Amino acid sequence: MIMEHNIAKKSTELNLLKLSLKQNTRIEVKGQDGLLFGNQGNFFMIENLRPSVITALKLLENNQYTKTELGSIAFEKEGYNGLNHFNLHLDRLEKAGYLAYTLAEDNTVFCSYEQMTGSAVFCMDKNSQRFRLSKFAFIRREGEHFLLESALGQARIFIYDQRILGLTSLLSAFTTTEALSREEHISGSALEAFITMLHTGDFLEFEPVVSTPSPEELWSFHDLLFHTRTRYGRHNYNLGATYRFINRILPKKASRGEAGALAEIYLSVPDPEEMQLSQSLDYCMGQRHSTRTFNGLDLRLLSILLYRCLHIKGSRPYPVTNAAGDTGEIETLSAPYPSGGSMYELVFYITIDECEGLEPGFYQYNAFEHKLCLLHRKNRDTDTMMWYARACTGSEQLPPAVITFAADFERMFWKYENMAYAAILKNVGVVFQTLYLVATDLGLGACAIGNGNIETLGRLTKKTVLQESSVGEFILGNHQ
Repeated sequence: MIMEHNIAKKSTELNLLKLSLKQNTRIEVKGQDGLLFGNQGNFFMIENLRPSVITALKLLENNQYTKTELGSIAFEKEGYNGLNHFNLHLDRLEKAGYLAYTLAEDNTVFCSYEQMTGSAVFCMDKNSQRFRLSKFAFIRREGEHFLLESALGQARIFIYDQRILGLTSLLSAFTTTEALSREEHISGSALEAFITMLHTGDFLEFEPVVSTPSPEELWSFHDLLFHTRTRYGRHNYNLGATYRFINRILPKKASRGEAGALAEIYLSVPDPEEMQLSQSLDYCMGQRHSTRTFNGLDLRLLSILLYRCLHIKGSRPYPVTNAAGDTGEIETLSAPYPSGGSMYELVFYITIDECEGLEPGFYQYNAFEHKLCLLHRKNRDTDTMMWYARACTGSEQLPPAVITFAADFERMFWKYENMAYAAILKNVGVVFQTLYLVATDLGLGACAIGNGNIETLGRLTKKTVLQESSVGEFILGNHQ
């Protein structure tokens, strides 16, 4: 045996951790010296492998060997050349996200640890200290098992035995390995290995807690999870336009307006010669500012603003293909402002309190036909929309009009995976600036708002929060 050959020095102390493939990964032999690793549409090919390395890597499917034992197999067949080659390709596999470390003892599988990015270097240096679960850790269901993750870390742990769940539930307060061993029926070695997994994956915080301010203290759980999971670098989840629902769910076309409107107001298209009299972009950028006090609004200026900023200029079908080779078709649009993937998932509602030419109420802007559709006359919910707009700007008066941006989630989520909401918020920012610049050019006061009430909008639109919900608000009116 070659325990002295420095194969994964840290993990040799964790003999209960069996090296395996992560869930749903398969190996296929390619030619004489190649292995193809596949997982849910993602593939990783390794070629020019030594026979000893092929033998050792194929044993990953058995979930019965430690990292050291697999290295020993390569060493026994081809000496140091086999061992070095094995370590090289094992490291490549781990960094590609295809490996897991499974904690098993006496035919019981407790859990498995997957390093989502990079390689796992198991940490045991603080296991003697008191520790508790990090505020960034969370448990959710994945398939038929529970999954432990951390917004701070780059690993995840699949839980297969209820004793691991029980141990995790005891980590809300500072404790020790010794104290935990008295609570759950699990061997000391298995407990130590599990705590080492938690430490390695940034699931724990240790005493003494640093009393000086730190960047970690400023982050909330939801903000950090949203940040780390919607960008590359700290996970290996699918990200981007994956079109995973082809052949399962029909893609949704953009909304052409709601049926049953109480009234329809067709708006006039601005005169092209009049638009040529616009101020320069440099002027509008320099003069742009937020206004929170107004003196009413008139329909003509509102119509010009909506047309110049939000009207849909055209649509066309766009063919798409996913990683599995399935094909489909989505509708893409064009408008004065850019939108991620040309999806234009934003739907615009306008709550009117004071606008010459329009009765107070709740309208949807039909960007295809440049018209306003009255969905509700002034009522308690429209008053609530106005109240939130006033409160969120700190103003003492109600704004003449509130434009609410609602996202058609079904349309956007069909295309994008794990970053759809982040893309929506980027689109909201684009529309904010577009409205600001055109409002400045028209001499209107305007202000983007940082928040709004999703339940109030849902009552007015009769859409569930999973279908369509508010993601941005913008107030405007004549300067006071």
